[in-house]
Amino acid sequence: MPGIGTLVDLLLFYTLERVLFNRMVISMGKNSQQVKSAMTLWLMLEEIGYHELIRIIHSYDDDTIDAFFEEALQCLQFIQPNVSSPSDESYDTPVFLGLFDEPMNYRFFYYNREFMYKRYVHIMDTVCDKIFGENAAIEGDESGLKPAARPLGEGSTTSQVIGESDSNPSLELNQYIESTKVSNLNPGANEFRPGQTPEDTRTMFITFSKGHPLSGEEIFHFFTSNWGEVVQDVVIEHTSHPGQEPQFGRIVFTTSLVIPMVLNGQSKAKFLVNGKHLWARIYVPRYRGRRKLASKKV
Repeated sequence: MPGIGTLVDLLLFYTLERVLFNRMVISMGKNSQQVKSAMTLWLMLEEIGYHELIRIIHSYDDDTIDAFFEEALQCLQFIQPNVSSPSDESYDTPVFLGLFDEPMNYRFFYYNREFMYKRYVHIMDTVCDKIFGENAAIEGDESGLKPAARPLGEGSTTSQVIGESDSNPSLELNQYIESTKVSNLNPGANEFRPGQTPEDTRTMFITFSKGHPLSGEEIFHFFTSNWGEVVQDVVIEHTSHPGQEPQFGRIVFTTSLVIPMVLNGQSKAKFLVNGKHLWARIYVPRYRGRRKLASKKV
């Protein structure tokens, strides 16, 4: 359990989440445990790159929030351990319509269930169990404090969730570019290995338009043609129902340093590959873009 100062910072950091929680539990009369589960799912989606999701949901009327809430509870069923494949009737059911400009359905959650469940449990344990109470959000003494816009302190459990990286992306990217130049000029040079970074930080989630899937070979060729030999693996959804085409996948890079070039400063990338659309997003733990922007106004 974090110290009181750290806990207050955590509460302030997730002020909007607590406001939405109270709205759904107190004003809308929803079950608090179910609301906490739905909020955890939405926070997990924000990590995947669906930024501003909580703010956008909060901007809707109660009836629309209720619909998103019910869909969130259904989506949670498909990331549970040992869950069965969705039925033919529900497999392609669109969810969260109006929130995203790309396809999302139960298949998306089922396909990414192992990763999502791990992150869901982590966020529940380190954030939601601490900021949401049984009947209302936890409140703190905000006297003299402002929302945290930096790591909460070394050794605190919450700093692992919401602290920002101390790395310099521009410096890392320049180092990466220079390293690839050396490799291209000298075929006998040692292979560039910029540290043993976790695979999660080198992975992008990819989505195809329904009915227009891409093969692993097409994706591999597209990325290597544009950014060089930076692809370690491409994993495409293996559909379990006859006649269904893959709609999701993941691409794992040899280094995380290529991802800023792919995203080009955006939270997601959209490409046209052989006449077919491909969306790509990166999992970014601890990234809370709206807090960074808000902190500049304080």
